[in-house]
Amino acid sequence: MNMDDPSAEDAAWTLAARPVTSPLCDAFFLVAESVYVGPESGMTPTQWEAERIPLPRPNLPLRAPSRVAAADVAGKEDVLAAHYDGLIRVAQSHGRTRALAEPFPFFAIRPALLDSEEVLASWPWSDTLPEALGVLEVLSRVGEAAPGRVILDELEQGWGLRIVAGQGTICLVEWDGEGPPPADAAWCLEASVLAGQAAEARDRLRSVHVRLTQLLGWDFWS
Repeated sequence: MNMDDPSAEDAAWTLAARPVTSPLCDAFFLVAESVYVGPESGMTPTQWEAERIPLPRPNLPLRAPSRVAAADVAGKEDVLAAHYDGLIRVAQSHGRTRALAEPFPFFAIRPALLDSEEVLASWPWSDTLPEALGVLEVLSRVGEAAPGRVILDELEQGWGLRIVAGQGTICLVEWDGEGPPPADAAWCLEASVLAGQAAEARDRLRSVHVRLTQLLGWDFWS
């Protein structure tokens, strides 16, 4: 695919893209509702649910399901750290320390773009701090892209995301990766707005990550 020459398929969905009225680009920390403490395999869905220990939800707004924005964590890192501390204690007391060794599933960080409460792009394959920072860095430079330039073209784990630059705008579509990008899932917003929010989110995420690492005494996100 020529990254400088969007295809006819791009023209179809970019022309149909709906405007984003209340954009929010940020990094989101996944908030676990429970910790699984049962056997590794051989469980029915009912047994799997029964072998979970619920966790209290942190007193932070969830702008998307099970996700708290770094913007809402900044200055309240102790609240999220207390949630993680409880999670760690439960996992350790049940011998689930292996689940704490990687960012996924409990410490995943995902960039996302929202319009009010609707999630437009969520990078479901992103789990680590470096991955999130890399995405936000790319988005912070969307204002530099010439019209028609393909900024992102990703197909990971059966999920697709495509971002194309327009005249002072960017168009994006995230879908299940089957077939061409669907026009009814496409969105458009001002490139300068997205670039500014992404740059702020990148810097904020670095700061929040440093503070969480200090509070918990370990970097669970990298």
